[in-house]
Amino acid sequence: MPKRQKPRNFHACHAIMRKGGVHEKTKGAKRAAVKHDTRRKANEWLGRSHLLLTKLFLA
Repeated sequence: MPKRQKPRNFHACHAIMRKGGVHEKTKGAKRAAVKHDTRRKANEWLGRSHLLLTKLFLA
């Protein structure tokens, strides 16, 4: 005769844990990634140094 599985204790599952899952990047991190990518592409397109582009974007 096969062993029966022990029933799950549903009272032990906290409601807060139901919200778990895949974590997403914050809006600020997404914005920073876009900014970084834009600067990288501009640097490749212009063929200039990173410092010059940084001064242009920050000015």
